[in-house]
Order: sequence, then structure tokens, then C-alpha cells
Amino acid sequence: MLIQPRGIRLAEPLPLECGRTLDQVEIVYEVYGELNATRSNAILVCHGLTSNQHAAGRHRAEDPRPGWWDQAIGPGKPIDTERWCVIASNVLGGGASTGPASIDPASGQPYGPDFPIVTLADMVDAQARLLDALGIERLYAAIGGCLGGFQVLTWMSRHPQRLARAVVISATSRVAAYTIALWKVMREALALDPAWRDGRYQGQAPPERGFQLMSRIGALIWMEREALEQRCGNRLIGDADRLGYGFDPEFEVEALFEKVGRGDVTQLDPLALVYLMRAMDYFDLARGHCALADAFEGSPVPTLLVSYRSDWRYPPAEMEKIRLALEQRGWPVSHRTLDSAFGHGAFVYDSEGVGALMRSFLETSTT
Repeated sequence: MLIQPRGIRLAEPLPLECGRTLDQVEIVYEVYGELNATRSNAILVCHGLTSNQHAAGRHRAEDPRPGWWDQAIGPGKPIDTERWCVIASNVLGGGASTGPASIDPASGQPYGPDFPIVTLADMVDAQARLLDALGIERLYAAIGGCLGGFQVLTWMSRHPQRLARAVVISATSRVAAYTIALWKVMREALALDPAWRDGRYQGQAPPERGFQLMSRIGALIWMEREALEQRCGNRLIGDADRLGYGFDPEFEVEALFEKVGRGDVTQLDPLALVYLMRAMDYFDLARGHCALADAFEGSPVPTLLVSYRSDWRYPPAEMEKIRLALEQRGWPVSHRTLDSAFGHGAFVYDSEGVGALMRSFLETSTT
């Protein structure tokens, strides 16, 4: 399946939660499958923190890897593109869509760190504008994990009337203090690279070394201990039979982490990643309400919640709080907890379990 990204400029300026307004906004997206005559079969797939709009297929036949959720999206797959039209958009601030690398129409130069802070609400409002432009009044479903799950929860809170179903995977109703602290440490690692230039590196060499260090810190946190042990253990590189007694990489796990983040700086703008991290810092559905349930005051939407027992960053207990809040508002909701050694990344790297749940849920009548 060869796919080409598309772009659309929003017809009107976009007001942001921070109080500023973006006069020009372009949203980049990809489409898999065809809209039916009534435009009622559209599924919005929301991407995670380090992913983008390229969710399935390949841009070119020679591409080494398909989109990040190719296991789940396509003909005959859990999100069957012979039945549904899948839309995956790059979030506002995410790099391909309008973000810090975009040209500021007021100055004619890249925004850089002068780009306004965006929130999950801003991202979802931009997606709603995209659907308006595509003539889609109501989604058959919105689906997402991690940051994508935050987007779906925001859709459920801000635009429930535009959803027929919702699938939230590996997410919480707010980020934990631990995550905010982790993002801070990762940003500081990036800032140690002289090429960072306080985020004003546009047109120059990007901060590749700082980005690699930031990526390795994140990977060390995201990867489960059991999965890393099974993959590498204490094995020496190339099955060497003796120790080198030095500080050069000798263990397979060291060689593995030397590869983490290498070359990714060309695929993901480091400054855009910093903006997405900050958007996650600000995510808290209960803010401004007396209780979490008050965030879901709109029309009830049948919802599937999926968590993983090994995901200690977004644990099942936090997802259960969302289920209880939805039930208080009369929403039809089910919470399923799965097992996987991949932890937080299981919905991408071990998608068979969640794929079966999604397939069944999407085929169930909302009535």
C-alpha cells in the first residue's frame, strides 16, 4: 500500500488556549481507504509522542519500514480499510503540520522557540477543523494510544457529538509528576548539545548528539526490564568469549542503545518533540472541573479502554479511574487489561491483543 501525505490549510485563524492565535495553520495527514457516499465510515487514528501521520503503508516501494501502526491498519486488518476510511493527521506543533519549524508569516523566518505553546485541546480543535474541511461531520471512531490516547480523551470531552465510538489505549486522564520530571530531564539532556542554540538551530546542523541522549533516556524508561533482559541479557557483542576490561561497548545492550536515536533527528524535529512534551505536561482533563466525571458532560459515546499490566507509566489503575468517571456520566464503557512484555509500547509492537479487541469493538453496533 503506497500512500502519499496530504496537506490542507485551515480556512480560519486558530485561537489557542495560551491566548495567542495562529493566523495560518496547515495540517498534514494521510488517508487509507475510501470515504463512503455518506462520509460516515471515517476513523481518526491519533499518533503517539514520537510518531506522526504516517501510520500505515509506505511512501515508496523501497522504504525499509511501513508506517508505525501498519500491523493494525489495512485490508483485512483490525482497522479494515476495505470497510473504513482511516485518517491520520500530524498534530498541531508536531513537525509536519504547523509548528516551530514553520515560517512565521509576521517575520518570514521559522518560528523556532517563538512558536506558541500548544495544548491537547488545540491539537484536537485543529483536527476538528480538518474534518470540517473534508466534509466529515461525525467520526465512526477515534482511536489512539499514549499521546494519541490523550487526543481521543480530549475529543470525548470537547467534541463528543462528533464521535460514534472511542478507543483509548495506554493513557491516563492526566500526566503524572514522574512524567513531568522525566520530560524536564530529557529537555536538559537535549540542551547540553551546543548545536541546540536555545532551539534556534533552524537552517543549521540540528542537535543530533543531544537528541540521541534524550532518546536513550526515554528508551531506557519506556522499555520493560523483562523485554530488555530477554533481548540482550548480559551477552557480549558478537558472542565474544572474553571481557575487554575497558569502557568501550562490550555488551549487546550497550550496542543496542548506541543505535537508539541515531538518524532519527532527520525524521523528528527535536524542538517539535519538546513542544509535544510540554503539551503532555499540561494535560489534565479534571482541571477546571470539580471532578474528572465533569469533563465528560456531552452525549455518551461507546468507549473501549485498553491498558497493559506491565505499563507502569500509564497503569491500569489510572485507566480504571477513567472508566469509573465515564460510568458516572452514563457512558457505555469497557476496560480491558492485557499482558505484554512490551509495556507501554505494546499497542504498537505487540498489537495482536489490542487488534482483536478493536476489531470486535468496531464491528459492534452502537445501538
